[in-house]
Amino acid sequence: MTQEKFKEKLIGINPALDCLRFLYDRILREDYRGTHKLQHYRWDLDYIKIVLKHLPKNDFLLHTQGDIYDDYMYSDDERDFCEYLKKVNKDLLTINKSITDMVMRKIIFVNLQRMGFIDRYDAGKKLCQIGRKSQYKYVKITQRGLDFVNARDIFEEQKNLGIALDFVFDGVVQDVLDILNALEPQYISVSEMMFFVTYLGREYQGNILTKDLIVEFINEFRSLKARAKVVEEVISEFCLPQNFKGNKTDKRDFHNWKNETQSMFNSLNLMSLFEYDNTKQRLVLKASINGEEIRFKRSNLIKQEYFKWHEVSKDVRFELHHIVPFYYAKDIDALKAIDNWQNLIYIDANSHKVFSLDKNAKKAIRLSFKDLDAVLDNLIGDEIVLKYVDNIKYKAGLQQRLVKYNQGLL
Repeated sequence: MTQEKFKEKLIGINPALDCLRFLYDRILREDYRGTHKLQHYRWDLDYIKIVLKHLPKNDFLLHTQGDIYDDYMYSDDERDFCEYLKKVNKDLLTINKSITDMVMRKIIFVNLQRMGFIDRYDAGKKLCQIGRKSQYKYVKITQRGLDFVNARDIFEEQKNLGIALDFVFDGVVQDVLDILNALEPQYISVSEMMFFVTYLGREYQGNILTKDLIVEFINEFRSLKARAKVVEEVISEFCLPQNFKGNKTDKRDFHNWKNETQSMFNSLNLMSLFEYDNTKQRLVLKASINGEEIRFKRSNLIKQEYFKWHEVSKDVRFELHHIVPFYYAKDIDALKAIDNWQNLIYIDANSHKVFSLDKNAKKAIRLSFKDLDAVLDNLIGDEIVLKYVDNIKYKAGLQQRLVKYNQGLL
């Protein structure tokens, strides 16, 4: 299928829908896959904990390199890694799982490094940067990994897992919750996540895509009803590697793109507030945690409360940002307290993108003010300054109230 034919068939499904024009534009870009950081693999919390808990607590673990063939002979230096795999597999048997040497190194260690639960090193024990090709030789559990393994309860576990997934998924975990809460019915399908949500925060037609615009695209897509399947068929027919020349950057691969999205769903499913319906291929919100009901306010109600109290109008360039994200909650009551207009600020899309992508800014959960400008810091010295009107819109008379509420949450 040629590019011209692709455009004709895709837009022709309904020329009035902006979401189809967006999809055409997106698929022609090199970064068409959007957020995709984890290797495709099905695992659960117990699996992750087993892999992490058997790593040395304060030491490096040397592992094998390259492919392990049937006739491979392990060296004396690799004996500790063999012992590690033996312990891991013994525990994995209790959840009907197992793992090989190569899967551990090429998938599990890759994912755990990207989540910040482990660090990986070269032969000289020099730290290897995430996403860069390196000759990995050693692995070591990080403090974040230790915190996750030693979590005292489901909320502490959720916090550490939430930070890890936010780290690897470009800060979209809270945003996914917000988008879910703005949709009716409240679910996100694999196609909706793949086509729209994974491009949140990227540029389109000179503007950064906000959550509100993503919701509009999804609602348009749903308006096609049964014909939404035709959109998937047209895109999958075009996005075949054999239709393109050049390297991986030049090619399009619908199958891999979809696998990455399903991996994202499987990872979000690890969190206590999300549930992946594998039959319907939908991400939904759980109704309870440990038997206690949790119900978030509808997204539009929260917005109305914010706009009412702050006396500001909606701006397509701005979006609401949770100062303290839901995964920082220590119990059900704290979770409900986070779901409050006083824990929100209305900031420009560029600033929201900074909070999503900067690993220090993501932890900026303490609010203060310098004159009219708002300041968020991560409690260890890193600050983000939001210039009044340009970067943040709020009612100045509410400064003290917002700071007091933030202090209460912290």
